[in-house]
Amino acid sequence: MIYILLPAFNESSGIETILHDISHQLEGLQYLLVVVNDGSTDDTFNILKKFQANLNLKIINHEKNLGLGSAMKTGISYISSVINNDDILITMDADNTHPVDLIPKLTKEIQNGFDVVIASRYAIGGNEIGLTKFRKILSGGASTLLKLFFPIQNVTDYTSGYRAYLGKIIKKSNEFYADTLVSESGFTCMAEILIKLSHIGATITEKGLILRYDLKQGKSKIKILRTILGYFRLILKLKFLNK
Repeated sequence: MIYILLPAFNESSGIETILHDISHQLEGLQYLLVVVNDGSTDDTFNILKKFQANLNLKIINHEKNLGLGSAMKTGISYISSVINNDDILITMDADNTHPVDLIPKLTKEIQNGFDVVIASRYAIGGNEIGLTKFRKILSGGASTLLKLFFPIQNVTDYTSGYRAYLGKIIKKSNEFYADTLVSESGFTCMAEILIKLSHIGATITEKGLILRYDLKQGKSKIKILRTILGYFRLILKLKFLNK
């Protein structure tokens, strides 16, 4: 069974495309697509409802926008209650920047024995298309800084939201962290999840990701200054305050 988790906030301009692509990619497989609609004020919810007739799709609604971390927390909390040890969870963005044809490569690495597989811009075959130079520096700098404080074998991309997880590590994280696996509300949550899973022995690898930011149709949700400060706060919290 493959679970796909999509956090979505005001993605009406492009979510139909990714839903079509996922349905074609997973045709013939057992899957559940879980979309956390994080307080969207556009037509995202109505589009999702329309797709429920033809997709194995569960919609979880936040009444107001709570941020990526809260959407991830809600989705992982639900999935951890239904996922089996041998199942696979895929997390990805809902804005078409993550190519769905990478899903089979990620799941294959899980089947080869890894607990987490990161779709990485910095692994062999990875690239970023359509990002500004400043955003590239921000993403690369964040991963370099996190690598300095939290060195994880085989990991170069700490912030990518496109990942595959073995069901067993999701269930283990739920037993170990309960509802504290995700405490960050913003984009820093992806680094937090990765670091915390490494602390409970997750085996991790990467596959090259060509991030297609040029295909993104909606506006970016990232708050640059808030995110930068968030990474420093995360380092302080996980490296020093929890000792």
